[in-house]
Amino acid sequence: MQSDRRLTEQYPVNFALPTRAAFRAQFQPEEFKFDLAGLDVPPGEGGSVQALGAAQLPSLTGEKVAMPCGINLPHVHPRATEILFVVDAAPEGVLMAFVEENVAMQGPRAITNTVTTGQATFFPQGLVHMQVNMGCTPATMIAALGSDDFGVQTITTTAIAGLAYDENLKEGTAAAFGISQDQLIHLVEGFPGNPAAGAEECRKRCNIY
Repeated sequence: MQSDRRLTEQYPVNFALPTRAAFRAQFQPEEFKFDLAGLDVPPGEGGSVQALGAAQLPSLTGEKVAMPCGINLPHVHPRATEILFVVDAAPEGVLMAFVEENVAMQGPRAITNTVTTGQATFFPQGLVHMQVNMGCTPATMIAALGSDDFGVQTITTTAIAGLAYDENLKEGTAAAFGISQDQLIHLVEGFPGNPAAGAEECRKRCNIY
């Protein structure tokens, strides 16, 4: 609690809101990323160290290589928040996003940022998130998760497919999508594996066929 009081004095942020969703609603999308490359940190003989915590990124409180055009499909980590740092990427960067949890009286909210070399962002525990390499060269990233048993569930090929292929759940799942059961199976069978190849527009731009 002492840490929260110090941060409250430094930043116009309400740390006493009743839910994590309400807390995150205080921030703009750009406040969910942190620019390590833009810092002036005096190096020592062995390098330099820059902390990334609530003091540098208040929205963090409480909380890989991608081929050209590659997509890390929408997924969740049920037991950990993830911090993702871009070590190297094309100037177009890596498009990263997570979708906020259900909030009464509000529509869906996606937190989207283009993260470039030297920058980082995070994905709150249990929320659907994804990454898209927007460049024509591989992007290198480092992920840090808050649990050694963080878990992964891909929304398309695991969650939706699991519901669709269960005989007891297929009818209800199709109804939830507003399609027939045959259409549901056709949809699921068309899901790409992870990571996906990327959008046609990006592949054309990068001459990937």
